[in-house]
Amino acid sequence: MGPVRRMQQVEVVDDGHLISAADGPRASGRARRWVAVLLAVTLALVGAQLALAARDRAVSARFAQLPGALPPVEADVGVLWRVDDADLAVLTEGAQVAGLVVGVRTGLDGAQDVVALDPRTGADRWTTPLSDANPARVQPGAPASVTSCAPVPPEPSGPEQPGTEPLVACLVSDASLSIGSRRPPGTSRVVVVDAVDGRVVADRTAPPAVAFAVLPGLVAVGARARDGHAEVTVQDLLTGEVRWHRRSPELDVSGFDVVAVGDHLVGVVEADSHVTLLAADGTVTRERQRYDRLSRDEASTRLEILSGNLAFRPVTTIVQPGRADVRIRGRLVRRAVDDGSLAGIELVEGSPMQARDAASGDKLWQADRHTGGPVLVLRGLVYGTSVNMPGEIVAIDGRTGSVVWSADLGAYDQQARLMTDGRVLLVGLAPAQGAAEGSLVALSLADGQRLWQVPLPDGLSAVWTEGHVLVAGAGSEPTPAVVLGSP
Repeated sequence: MGPVRRMQQVEVVDDGHLISAADGPRASGRARRWVAVLLAVTLALVGAQLALAARDRAVSARFAQLPGALPPVEADVGVLWRVDDADLAVLTEGAQVAGLVVGVRTGLDGAQDVVALDPRTGADRWTTPLSDANPARVQPGAPASVTSCAPVPPEPSGPEQPGTEPLVACLVSDASLSIGSRRPPGTSRVVVVDAVDGRVVADRTAPPAVAFAVLPGLVAVGARARDGHAEVTVQDLLTGEVRWHRRSPELDVSGFDVVAVGDHLVGVVEADSHVTLLAADGTVTRERQRYDRLSRDEASTRLEILSGNLAFRPVTTIVQPGRADVRIRGRLVRRAVDDGSLAGIELVEGSPMQARDAASGDKLWQADRHTGGPVLVLRGLVYGTSVNMPGEIVAIDGRTGSVVWSADLGAYDQQARLMTDGRVLLVGLAPAQGAAEGSLVALSLADGQRLWQVPLPDGLSAVWTEGHVLVAGAGSEPTPAVVLGSP
């Protein structure tokens, strides 16, 4: 009988290679090592994806805080809520604070409240009464009330301290305004509320006023006195203690406004085209001067005073707290959204648009394409509409003036402006031939390629922004009918 051959147990591994049972422990160890490596790689990839997603959310959140910027808008954009008459003024004239839209609502009986709307649903988050019923406020053709609210800026030292909630200040006045006439104020109050829950932080009397501006810890109220002089009083925001009072030496004040510029400048604006600038301590930083046009940047950090426009020699003087005035030849282009990537460069209106050094006023470049404003400034590019070709969008390198790309959309909505959520360029398109509704199109910021296009609802023809809120309406002078957004 020949030698007995003992059978050897083998197993098949993933690659089809046969290994003996004697090699089993070594092979199993190698397999476990491969599994460990694959698991580590998978976990690393998942971690990297989560980190990128978190970073994208953080970037989107920071961008959404820029004046005029929108939260992320996707191709599934639709109606979030419908705007009724009671909330129209809140949406269009209110301020956006702590993620809410805060403004004054006038009821059917003429009573006024400060309310906070959830921008995602339109629901009231809180309501705080400001004044009692007054049927005269809601009569047909009634003059407009000057009661309004504004966010309280944080102290210049930095962001609000932990535990300090954002505040909103409201001027409550019995004054009223209408075309060709006005009722002077008899009484005024300043009411300060917590923007998160509507709790009243302060409620005190103020000098009779038609306008107010809020600085960190201070409120400036003003009006035209009965003898024709402009008067401004600056008080402690919470206690009402008078810090200073100023009376204009001039008597030709036909209208009046008070604006805040940055953290410590108050602009006293008279409707017959004069402006006086005062520091927070009452010091005159710019004597009363005539202007042709007065505007502020979207963040209200500076004042842009245009003069010489009527003589066809426009010059814009840029006034910023703590800096010397800068004079720029021409009219500045309004920046609807500005991420700060072109710091040190001023854009000037014209055909074509120019760029000038913000410090010296020297000309840096002139675009080779005729574009108009308002514009968006994002990542060093300037996005505007074409002057020569209706429906054309142009992206210009903000450092050189050269055209990066252009896109012909046919006919965009003339009532709308360029919009962005920081990821795409959004444009409202006019209704196509035979259609009642317009549409919203998204373009790539990098090359202008059309990414998606959706029709507006209910025959609405225009889409635009109210602060950080995307709205749509209809008509030649549309008012918001719906608030749009991604679910």
